[in-house]
Amino acid sequence: MIELVIPTLYKEPALTNLKEMLPKYLKYDLVSHVHIIDNGLAFDEHFPFYEDLEPKLKVHKPQKYNDWMINKAWNKGVGFCQDQSIVGILNDDIIFDLDIFEYIAYFSEGMGILGMHDTNYKCEEKRYEIVDIPQHCMGWGCAIFFDKWNWSIIPDEIKLFYGDTWQFHMNQVPCKALKGVPMKDSRISATLSNGELIKGFTEQYKKDTEQFNKLAQQKDYNLGYIKHEF
Repeated sequence: MIELVIPTLYKEPALTNLKEMLPKYLKYDLVSHVHIIDNGLAFDEHFPFYEDLEPKLKVHKPQKYNDWMINKAWNKGVGFCQDQSIVGILNDDIIFDLDIFEYIAYFSEGMGILGMHDTNYKCEEKRYEIVDIPQHCMGWGCAIFFDKWNWSIIPDEIKLFYGDTWQFHMNQVPCKALKGVPMKDSRISATLSNGELIKGFTEQYKKDTEQFNKLAQQKDYNLGYIKHEF
């Protein structure tokens, strides 16, 4: 089964894409749970009645607004999933055909950490293919699929950026890309480009860059994947 993790601050315009996709995720037989990481503390406002009526849906709220900045949200979301699950971490602003879940489940053995290929965001013809890539490309981290225990926990020192980079360079499990997925209607980076947040994100980028470079230089952080307790 596949469990989905969706962190959100509700900054995608009108929440059009999430409102379209969430009911589809919940109705899909191969999806056992959808974990909303409610960093914006506003799920009940935007999605009334969902929490009480949908047993597949799990809403997780930090104590403070955006307290689980994205990398922590990813880590926590993975921790909420069952050990035997395939985990999918999804942006709240993407649109795609859910039959990729069938493809991913079928080819899950040996898929490693599977993100999206950068050509998907202009792709119009569906033709799924798992390909090797040397480093993460634009949009790779908008949808990432993996066996739970293949996830390498992102250190607390890096908050917002470099989470996908961490998987590529600090995880012995190979990172690959799923190509041929039409996603041209997605609004990737809708949150990062939000005018209210740009200043704070720019400052955080500088901090995360400094911290990532420090971590990357430490031998202990370059040993690859170590099984973690979530």
